[in-house]
Amino acid sequence: MTHMHIPDGVLPVWLWILGLVVMSLAVGVCVLRLRTMDLRKKIPLLGAVSAAMLVAMSLEIFPLAYHINLSVVAGILLGPILGFLAAFITNLILALIGHGGVTVIGLNTLLLGSEAIMGHALFFLLKKRLTVFWSAGVATVLTLFITTLALIGIVAISHIDPELVRHGAEFGSVHEHEITVKRFAIIVLSLGLIGWIIEAFITGTVIRFISQVKPELLGNELHKDKVGQ
Repeated sequence: MTHMHIPDGVLPVWLWILGLVVMSLAVGVCVLRLRTMDLRKKIPLLGAVSAAMLVAMSLEIFPLAYHINLSVVAGILLGPILGFLAAFITNLILALIGHGGVTVIGLNTLLLGSEAIMGHALFFLLKKRLTVFWSAGVATVLTLFITTLALIGIVAISHIDPELVRHGAEFGSVHEHEITVKRFAIIVLSLGLIGWIIEAFITGTVIRFISQVKPELLGNELHKDKVGQ
């Protein structure tokens, strides 16, 4: 839902350049942090999760115009560093196959990467009080709500037609009837809520299943809990 499917040449130049610069700095920090990590098991998992995100984000839930991100799943399984890199890899491939412009890779990566980071933090915070399923589900809803607000903010400061973000534009076509940012926010938040619930259920189900069959993927704490049962 927070992936902007708009073509190149729509967003102001200063905005997408800023997005690319900030994204490059974030990716650079993540790559440097990889030196301190044991990547023997994480790199194959990074590839698998990125592939799952790529497939999910290529499919649309009709008629909501909603795309499942699986970004919170990535954050929980990979951690914030690799989760952010998974968001970058996914957005890069999507842009190269025409699913959104190349110039919005930076902003899209920052949005989805933020979801991976927040989803990871909220899940392990909520896990102290809730079950695995509910921790993952609630973390997903809260995360997507926050990043959707960020998406609305990007649309507001860009002064573009919000309809281009909601549906995208084919070959640079312009819609005849522009909608206001306020109306765009109402549409995105109301339809998005339905999508968030669907994604929360999927995320909760996936993470609960993994906690039962492969708890070590969710961190040492959950692995010890599973062994002690």
